Amino acid sequence: MSLKYNSNFDFISKVVDHYDNLKYALLEAQTFNPDTYGFPNFYYKVMETDQLRVDAFRNAFKKYRGMKNKVVCEIGIGTLALTKHYLNDVKKAYLIESNPNVIPMVKKLLKKNGWDKKVVLIHGDALKTTLPEKVDYIIGELMSVFCANEYQVQIFKHMRQFLKPKGKLIPGKIVNLAQLSYAEFDKKHKHYPIFFTRHLPEQFTPQKVVNTIDLYKEKKLNIIRKTKFKPLISGTVNSVYIHSFIEVAEGCNFTGTDSLMPPTVVKLKRPVKIKAGETVVLHSNFHYGTSLDEAVFSVERLKG
Repeated sequence: MSLKYNSNFDFISKVVDHYDNLKYALLEAQTFNPDTYGFPNFYYKVMETDQLRVDAFRNAFKKYRGMKNKVVCEIGIGTLALTKHYLNDVKKAYLIESNPNVIPMVKKLLKKNGWDKKVVLIHGDALKTTLPEKVDYIIGELMSVFCANEYQVQIFKHMRQFLKPKGKLIPGKIVNLAQLSYAEFDKKHKHYPIFFTRHLPEQFTPQKVVNTIDLYKEKKLNIIRKTKFKPLISGTVNSVYIHSFIEVAEGCNFTGTDSLMPPTVVKLKRPVKIKAGETVVLHSNFHYGTSLDEAVFSVERLKG
């Protein structure tokens, strides 16, 4: 007991020593790198071991009864973290992956488990991919908070032409929320994901919905919104604290973890002093699949 106790304290001590570095480490790990066609190799393990993330999709597969004898297309399969939970049940699967580094491992796993005979493995860009038939389900975990960094909206917009009339998208809906806040930034970064509670910003308002993405219908890529808030306390706001709620399937939800869509703080165009009870407006202007660094958020105090 004593050895374990001391070991845990040593570990916590090391984490505390690196709190400031860890503030931006998660952002760097989650930033798409075109040289490696995605993320660092260790990050696949981060994703695979995220039980909340994986279970949200497993629950959706169960809701659809394991997609028994159905034709499925999954986009961005990575190391089969989600794929392995439905592949035994389906009749056929089109699996799309752009990262050449994982293709040999994927082929090996498919053959080892006897899945290769019912899988069409497509190495390429999903935005340029066509399917020879319509499918019952399209699965794609290509998300980032507000869908600002990744191509979830663009890819589903392109791929849903291959979905049967009564087919399902997994996920189907994303709700984007925001709060006005104050956070500390260095000179290099305009945003960062929340990794530890010590990195949480000072918050002035409750969360409000900025917009809802219906992935069955969404066509717009540039989102411009005005959202009214009544601050609960007075002070200076310099950032917006954003969060996305994902409906993987009705009743099967995911609301962000450190491996996917963590709540994130984004710098405002300029700081603004606000007063409790006064109405202020958040102006949001962002484009799906670009970068939160390109998003513009500003706060306006209403006169009178």
